[in-house]
Amino acid sequence: FLAVLRIKLGISHGCRETERKALIDFKRGLHDPSDRLSSWVGEDCCAWEGVGCSNISGHVIKLDLRNSRRMDLYEDCSYQELRSLQQLNRLDLSGNYFMHKPIPKFLGAFRRLTYLNLSGAGFMGRVPDQLGNLSTLQHLDLSYNCHWDDLENSGWISLLTSLRHLNMTWVDFTNAANWFQDLNALPHIQEIELSSCDLGTFPRSLSHVNFTSLTTLDLGYNDINSTIPDWLGNIKNLKSLDLSSNSLCGSVPASIGNLSLLQHLVLYSNDLNGTISKGIGQLKSLAYLDLSSYSLSLSEDDLANLSSLKYLDISSNNLNGMFPESIKRLKGLRDLDLYNNSLSLSEDDLANLSSLKYLVISYNSIYLNKSDDWIPPFQLNTLFMEFCQILPMPQFPKWLRTQTTLDELDLSNAGIKETIPNWLPSGLEYLDLSNNMIDGEIPQFFPKLKYLFLSNNSFSGNLSPRITNTMPSLQWFDLSMNNMSGEIPFSYCQYLSSNKLVGGVPDSLCNLQTLELIDLSNNYLSGNIPEELGNLHGLRSLNLSKNYLIGQIPWSIGGMKQLEVLDLSRNNLSGAIPSDLAALNFLDHLNLSYNNLSGRIPNGNQLQTFIDPSIYAGNPNLCGPPLIKNCTVNIAKANKEEQSEDSSKSRMETLWLYTSITLGFIIGFWATCGSLLLQQTWRTSYFRAIDNMFDKLYVMMVVTVAKYKRKL
Repeated sequence: FLAVLRIKLGISHGCRETERKALIDFKRGLHDPSDRLSSWVGEDCCAWEGVGCSNISGHVIKLDLRNSRRMDLYEDCSYQELRSLQQLNRLDLSGNYFMHKPIPKFLGAFRRLTYLNLSGAGFMGRVPDQLGNLSTLQHLDLSYNCHWDDLENSGWISLLTSLRHLNMTWVDFTNAANWFQDLNALPHIQEIELSSCDLGTFPRSLSHVNFTSLTTLDLGYNDINSTIPDWLGNIKNLKSLDLSSNSLCGSVPASIGNLSLLQHLVLYSNDLNGTISKGIGQLKSLAYLDLSSYSLSLSEDDLANLSSLKYLDISSNNLNGMFPESIKRLKGLRDLDLYNNSLSLSEDDLANLSSLKYLVISYNSIYLNKSDDWIPPFQLNTLFMEFCQILPMPQFPKWLRTQTTLDELDLSNAGIKETIPNWLPSGLEYLDLSNNMIDGEIPQFFPKLKYLFLSNNSFSGNLSPRITNTMPSLQWFDLSMNNMSGEIPFSYCQYLSSNKLVGGVPDSLCNLQTLELIDLSNNYLSGNIPEELGNLHGLRSLNLSKNYLIGQIPWSIGGMKQLEVLDLSRNNLSGAIPSDLAALNFLDHLNLSYNNLSGRIPNGNQLQTFIDPSIYAGNPNLCGPPLIKNCTVNIAKANKEEQSEDSSKSRMETLWLYTSITLGFIIGFWATCGSLLLQQTWRTSYFRAIDNMFDKLYVMMVVTVAKYKRKL
């Protein structure tokens, strides 16, 4: 009665002191940069975030520290403190980082545990067999950790008789020969996810399939090198089957048709061949079908009965000939991907697909056989026609003007020679018209456009400053390999290489904190690189090569901590290479060749990985690794030359001093004495003056001496 009363009134004994202390000790061993455990203070641990307690006993029964942001909460001490939480029935440490430590074996002692999630938590090493003791466990997720040589055997899995959900993606099953038999022993299992586990092969036969409750089976990316077994057709309640990216061969067995509840079937990237199984054509509940990237053929009725199908991907299958008749009947189809086949379509083939939203016909051909005023029954969101042969002549399909909901359009490499029509849907956010022969002006009637690719066309003239106002949402712009000229008038330029642009690198670029890429290479830009470029902390690629830039490389570039590509080659830059480049830890490509840079090449950190001397070629005054020019030898040689030059200069100064004195004496002596010798009147006057001066001195001395004698 008291127990029931406590439940009704929400009364408990409060937090157990031993468990509170265990949680505090656990917290001390954690790094918590986001302060997620700030509530872990006070006496009542049951009120702490992520902690749940029993209303009756006060024991901690739930510890949920799931982190959706990843790598936020991490541990560098011991997690042994959790041993005290013996009453736990739910433990979630997913998305944190436990420093590549092994999964603790003591978790097998939590006999009340029903939910255990350690996915993406930075654990490493073998999965402990002790987890097989968790007979009440219903949910086990060990996915996306650093496991290898993880399972000597999978027998302990068969002991988890209460298990409903199992996810062991990335766990190595190489040594677990009986993995499927052990899974088959789980009577209540509903979801199995074993992607990228090196499963190797299917068992050839099973005497009994026990998966009476199984709804989801994901065995993708396992290099399974066998045929698809017939017994898969006996898993009657299966709704989702993923066997993608294996080495499955042969054809899809007809027994697949027995899976009447199947809604999701993924078989892409295998070695399957032949026609689509009649079994697949019987899956009337199927909504998602991915058969891409293996060789198959379609007959007239293979897919005609899939009335529930919403998504169909048969890309990269070497299909050729006319558009399959069975696909024309799929009125409910929303997504159709025919990429990289050799099919011949016409507008008539699409006329019945009234639900279509996503259409990919790249690397095929389409014949525009409808009149210019044809209005399709569908409203597309996405249309990709890259490398699509448009017949009878390459052009913008006129029915595009009716697609008011179109967000993405790709007509690149389609051979179009027109100007861009002003009736294209104004709501476009992504437009790729690159590698055509389109001319005229840059379009300015897409106010929502974020990504614009116009490279390798025939656009010419000056860039209009109005683009900034007419397309304010633009984030990515590629106008490389055209004939644009003039200065760069707007602030979102990125790919503008191989044009005829002049002027300097715009200062306005430096205000775009979200900019990730700048390519202004192969133009006629001049002047200094703005120091303010260092403010672009999110920039990943900077290419200013093949211009006429001068001055020094800004030291502020060292502040671009995300920079992966830096190319300043073939300019007229001078001075030293900033040592701060060594702090760019993500730098993967560097080219400073053919400038006038000088001094020692900085080393340390990331710069030590660049061992190709060609990235510094054409800078004769640079020295140090990876160049063979030794800075120490060159500095000593320079000092010796400087000392020799100073000594030579000193000797010359002394020589000039004595020469000047000698010349001065000779000139002064002969200027005076020569005049007296050559001019008699000057000589007579000179000696008379001397005689008079001595006479006056003599008289003055005699008078002075006489005065002193009288005084004495």
